[in-house]
Amino acid sequence: MRLVRNLTMGLLAVGCLLTTTARAEDFRVQARALYDKIDLEDIGPDAEIMSVEGTFYFKPVPTDGVPVGEAAFIARSSYVDAHAARIEIGDADADAFSANVGFHFPNSIFFARLGVVQTDISGDDDTSWNGTLGIVPIPRLFFGTDFTEDGWDPNLTARYAGQFANAHWYGASITLSDPDDGDTNLGLEFDYYLTGFKVGASYGSGTDLFGIRAEAALPHGFALLGRVYTDDAGDGVGVTLTWRDL
Repeated sequence: MRLVRNLTMGLLAVGCLLTTTARAEDFRVQARALYDKIDLEDIGPDAEIMSVEGTFYFKPVPTDGVPVGEAAFIARSSYVDAHAARIEIGDADADAFSANVGFHFPNSIFFARLGVVQTDISGDDDTSWNGTLGIVPIPRLFFGTDFTEDGWDPNLTARYAGQFANAHWYGASITLSDPDDGDTNLGLEFDYYLTGFKVGASYGSGTDLFGIRAEAALPHGFALLGRVYTDDAGDGVGVTLTWRDL
């Protein structure tokens, strides 16, 4: 926790310094590079996670009057994406690859996602698939549930993007799940958007996760996000560089 407390103030200060008034442009392609380092405390050596991901939207995502971070959600944009990650813990390592197709059915409230995940852990390969079914009953409100090839454990995610009285946007979500152990897990996410800048927080009861993040818009479609978090396993820090373009 001390690491998280110390880095929290630094993260917010750096985020404020990086804040720009760069105008967000419509985009169709989004690419991200992510790096995390986790202090596993008494469990073992530090873990390092490096990943890249890319998303292609079927139509350009409009950003007029909305925060770029919520634009695809608000526009109900259909997409395909791919992810590659490498995890290193001491001398051990693992690779993971995934791809998804997410589709909002035209002139309806329905959404569906189908994904595949391939992992290689010390030479042991495994491939599985998963998915999401959801609805958007009113603009900017989403309800969805996830399933895997092994079946469905009760779970529900609700997400909403809206504006406060000061016209600043926010995005919030709540996830409830009931895994096999019988304990109901709660996940909360919240992001608050200012001009060219956002701050956010997350909480997960399953592992006592608590984290904060800050992201600043940069010129030429780039954005830089920093995060700090802690849970039962230890403390972590991470950065994400995002690029968006038509």
